[in-house]
Amino acid sequence: MSFRKPAPHGAQVGELLQTAVRLFNASLLKCLPLSMMAVLFASMPNIYWSATGHPVTLYGPFDATFRLLSLVGIALGLWLFSAMMLRQRAVALRAPVLLLEELRAALVRAPVLLLSALLADAAMLLGALLLLLPGIFLMVCWMVLVPVVMFEQAGPTAALLRCVQLVRPVWWHACTALVIAMVLSLLAAIIFAAALAVAAEAFSGNGAIMKAIVNAGVVGFYAVFAVFLSALQLVIHSAASSSA
Repeated sequence: MSFRKPAPHGAQVGELLQTAVRLFNASLLKCLPLSMMAVLFASMPNIYWSATGHPVTLYGPFDATFRLLSLVGIALGLWLFSAMMLRQRAVALRAPVLLLEELRAALVRAPVLLLSALLADAAMLLGALLLLLPGIFLMVCWMVLVPVVMFEQAGPTAALLRCVQLVRPVWWHACTALVIAMVLSLLAAIIFAAALAVAAEAFSGNGAIMKAIVNAGVVGFYAVFAVFLSALQLVIHSAASSSA
């Protein structure tokens, strides 16, 4: 199965991952700048929180500025992530890569994508609170949310329903592929953290250099992972569409 062709009906987990890896390899250099900008915008609230001397925590309490930056960061991050996905799809189709067109097309769908993402998060949270399994089921289904919104021109509610309709026949394959990808990313993060520890030892006398290295490394790591995640989403969407 080539990344330039839709994933066939009944594609196995190995085929999904191999196709995603090939698309990732072919598109990384072209997609990385947009991915890094998306990660930077998504990180705005944490950058603000750290710059104002607050300890980094998962659950706060956070002030109004942090919450506003969170919403703005999510919106801008999704916009650039979807523009990156358009570019990645163009690479797969051997179509021209046009930055302004990608940004414009992504901007047109940005309000729908943001509302869809907020509704998806609310649905996952409700599913997790009521019973863990519905939340997990929806999380896997939402893997194709960005491709559905961008390529099928669906509205927020229709997009969420379409995701469930598409992914349900291939749910176990999509879930397994996602779990494997997350485990591999965790292993990569551990290796990356070890490399940062070595760098910290080397630059122990210069905090500014070490902080710059850490920040650049973290942004780069998440940007690379975002390119692979986009590739996996495209492949799963292709496989799900061909089986629907």
